[in-house]
Amino acid sequence: MRLTRQVGKEAALEAAGFGAAVAELAWCHRHALLLTALLVATAALTLGVFGFRRHLVAIYAIGGVLGSTAEILGVRAGAWRYTAPHFLGIPVWLPFAWALVSVLTVAIAATAAEVMRP
Repeated sequence: MRLTRQVGKEAALEAAGFGAAVAELAWCHRHALLLTALLVATAALTLGVFGFRRHLVAIYAIGGVLGSTAEILGVRAGAWRYTAPHFLGIPVWLPFAWALVSVLTVAIAATAAEVMRP
């Protein structure tokens, strides 16, 4: 295992991004436009910290589309519903939450792999 200062810094930044996203969702879920703006700002900061690498931007877009599609299908099938849907049964902020969490998941996985590398 190798836990270098750089890996620790990356892990802290990833945890901060994840914590910010969770806090935004918890505190602002009733204010769709504010939450959307906060999630976009957090994503921009997160991608900026990670250097706006092309693959992370692609993961952001793909995560937003695939996550939202799964949510829309679940809502349409009657598995669950949202109290304040704006588009196809989901809140306007949901694609941005999925997109941000997708980028953070990939970043956290890469950091964990770095730590576990022999």
